[in-house]
Amino acid sequence: MRLIDQLTNHPLLEERPVKFIFEPMGFEVHVEVVEEPDPDEQPEESERYLADIEAYIDALPFVPPQGFTELGRWSNEDSEIVMLAVKPTTPLANLLMLSVDGAPTIAAIANERRRQVEAEGWSVEHDDSYRNGQLAAGAAAYAGTAAIAISERKSDSSRMRTTRWPWAEQWWKPTTPRRDLEKAGALIAAEIDRLDREDRPDESAA
Repeated sequence: MRLIDQLTNHPLLEERPVKFIFEPMGFEVHVEVVEEPDPDEQPEESERYLADIEAYIDALPFVPPQGFTELGRWSNEDSEIVMLAVKPTTPLANLLMLSVDGAPTIAAIANERRRQVEAEGWSVEHDDSYRNGQLAAGAAAYAGTAAIAISERKSDSSRMRTTRWPWAEQWWKPTTPRRDLEKAGALIAAEIDRLDREDRPDESAA
């Protein structure tokens, strides 16, 4: 199992466009959508679909573009069948595509990065607005706080302060050394992805 497979079971996939979930992780996204068979217009097809929904969906033709890997197929609340393929374009995305069962560290960082995107709104556009090292500075603040807490044998870092935090104090939320390191890792991944996008030639200008 790949770490990315955990994301395909996320409930947000039924509520939001898949690009919103996967593009901030560093993936190009290819999606094909087909309507579920209409029982009035396609009674026999609909009967086959309802008899074994999973088998029906698995049998649908889906050929992703070159370089893309199919991730999943599912039906959504809009009576659509969604077929998803992705292509990793960043170091984080490549890590998520690896078969690394039993890699809780990478999974924890990936989950925190996903939380930043979904709960905090840290989209690609949001990250790209920080061009002066703020993402790296934020990572350093959390990592530094974790280092101090660990050296002082503290399990609670929530009251600790730092002068390295690049944003408003209301967004500074240390909790425990391990959790702080997860946040640091996710911010480092975000900064690396941002640098890669910055260095990538603008194809639209070609």
